[in-house]
Amino acid sequence: MRKISAVLAILIGICFSCEKKEDPQYRGEILLSSELLQADPSWSFYGFTFEDEQIKLYPVTSSVRPDLSITYNDFNLKVSLESSDLDEAFHKNGDFASADAAEAFFNSYSEVTTSNFTAQADTVEVNQVWTVQTASKKFAKIWIKDSQIKTGPLSDYIELTIKY
Repeated sequence: MRKISAVLAILIGICFSCEKKEDPQYRGEILLSSELLQADPSWSFYGFTFEDEQIKLYPVTSSVRPDLSITYNDFNLKVSLESSDLDEAFHKNGDFASADAAEAFFNSYSEVTTSNFTAQADTVEVNQVWTVQTASKKFAKIWIKDSQIKTGPLSDYIELTIKY
């Protein structure tokens, strides 16, 4: 009888110790900047990677690229997003008239149904929702919540508040 109880206890322990591993669900909000920083011998820029959920500095000469970075042309005030996937990185899901409309779409958007991606997200504005293909060929949704032009020591730059 003790053997049966011991075996039963072991089996129950094994069942409860098994965990189903699911893909992590990344979500959060970041403030990403297009500011270029002078670093010897070249320049560095800020970039965001979804898998480690961190904003880091990347040398412009590095072969490692983030999933998301910003370029800002202060001549024509054009904001663009760039990614590590230089071929099929971005799909604009929509331009929304208000934050409430953008948030409603963002919250209900749960499945990628398009195959129409571009290398760069051009003319990025507040209340747009985009799908981003990451370096690991996974998808993320982003909502551009806010945009602020800043004056830096070298040039103007932009900061985007992005929910993912």
